[in-house]
Amino acid sequence: MKKKYIITIIVSSLLANANEVEITKGMPYVKIEANGKSYKIERTQEKDAYLTNTFALTSRPSPPFFIEPFGVSKNVETYGELEVLEFISKNQGVFIDARLENWFKKSAIPTAVNIPFKLFLSSSKERKKILEDLGGKHNVNGTWDFSDAKIILLYCNGAWCGQSPTAIKALMDIGYPEKKMKYYRGGMQTWQLLGLTTIVPGGKK
Repeated sequence: MKKKYIITIIVSSLLANANEVEITKGMPYVKIEANGKSYKIERTQEKDAYLTNTFALTSRPSPPFFIEPFGVSKNVETYGELEVLEFISKNQGVFIDARLENWFKKSAIPTAVNIPFKLFLSSSKERKKILEDLGGKHNVNGTWDFSDAKIILLYCNGAWCGQSPTAIKALMDIGYPEKKMKYYRGGMQTWQLLGLTTIVPGGKK
């Protein structure tokens, strides 16, 4: 679960080969090295780019795909893309892709670790190991001590996807501090709509 980051945030668009399409003013891209891998997160430079994959869909059956509230809880901060980039570039905590593994294997945001939301829903050896990796301590009476819990940022497929909100609510139920959890509501759909870099875990971006 631990990650070692070497961070380079490019702060000038006047560099050679600067991107015409920047993330925000003065930030053409963000470069991160994590666990021996190098990532360059940027917006696509293709002027006629548009989505053609499943994230181009605007109609999804409900249930289960209802539009999620903007916030999961008043104490769980909701993030946008710039906050996500700051979180991962400054190594502020654990960046969690809460989707089922089949979604994660197709495409993911660089540096995210896949912890499917279902693993948080019930007690198991696997959940116990995950919670310990996140800084929790399991008490002999069966309760959890999260005083040393890590800050975590969770995302899933987008505003219509309930996987990360479900994970956050399950963590709230067992006492994980709400102020140590962040929610990227835009998820994979908004990330791709903005043309930001994605990867195929274990493969090429």
